[in-house]
Amino acid sequence: MKKTLFIFTILLLFLSNHLYGQITIMRQDIQKPKHENFRYDSLKNMVLAKYENRYTYHHLIGQTLMYCGNPYQDANYGREKSNFQPGDYYKVDSILPDNVGKGLYNRLSLINVKTGEKEEENGEGRLKFTSNYEWVVLGHYEKIKSLYLNKNFVYVIDTYMSGLNKPDGMINIKTDTVTKRIKMNTVWTCVDVQVKPRTKEDGEYEYGKRSPIILIFDNPEYGPHYCYLENWFGEPYENTQKENMPLVCGKFQLKSYYDKIKAISAANKAKRKAELTKKFGVSNANLILEGKVRIGMTKDMCKEAWGIPRDINRTISDFGTHEQWVYGSGQYLYFENGKLTSIQN
Repeated sequence: MKKTLFIFTILLLFLSNHLYGQITIMRQDIQKPKHENFRYDSLKNMVLAKYENRYTYHHLIGQTLMYCGNPYQDANYGREKSNFQPGDYYKVDSILPDNVGKGLYNRLSLINVKTGEKEEENGEGRLKFTSNYEWVVLGHYEKIKSLYLNKNFVYVIDTYMSGLNKPDGMINIKTDTVTKRIKMNTVWTCVDVQVKPRTKEDGEYEYGKRSPIILIFDNPEYGPHYCYLENWFGEPYENTQKENMPLVCGKFQLKSYYDKIKAISAANKAKRKAELTKKFGVSNANLILEGKVRIGMTKDMCKEAWGIPRDINRTISDFGTHEQWVYGSGQYLYFENGKLTSIQN
């Protein structure tokens, strides 16, 4: 009996070990995805970029920054006073953890290039995003110089209108006032690229995010002026003509590009003139190119001059076909049997 019980116990232990031995414990060696240091875009200044699942300044690690100061420190809620000195250079060493308790994010660990001391940047407050005007990335500044310095530009559009802030205009260096009604298509030379730190007197700048980088242009008639590279939102000025190159400071077109487009336009105009002359004769071709119509023109000639009408009202009678072409703004063309008989504008 004892022998039988002993054998049963041994079998039970064996089966238990065998059953438990079927369960395999997963030993997972988790490797965190590597986020390689992506290349810094030197066309941008202090702009957040996506890193992992958020937007940070990781792409600035290794870059050198110049501190420009913040004259509105007391008004920027959620920020602490800075120990950084305007004009000093700092290298971005690493990104610090957010200080959620104080509402500070995207903080930088910096090394003073002159002293070698490590210092901490307070980051962005809950209500203010000021890094783009407090700091200038040296790589960005050098890139802008390489793109614009000593190059000629054509003044093609005046973005300054009443109601816009002073920084959107062309500012006279001597008087520090906006020059209005600058002649279109005047040629200017970019003679310098500088940084203009803000002061407490620059009240209209306070809530803007534009960087302090300015381009200095000179013109024989108007003299030296400066304008900001970025708009109020801290972004390049948008181009109203999307198919063209972006406008520098929202006002200038690179002269080499301007001349190229002008030459293409002239070539296209010459080609069109030749085609219109062949179809309608020299006199009609010249009028069409000027956007003009005259009595006796055909419908095809009028389409070339004024374009396709918004609407056509047609009347058919024993005397023929009468048409009224509607162009809007009180402009009408009247045809009888395909010939222009009356113009209303």
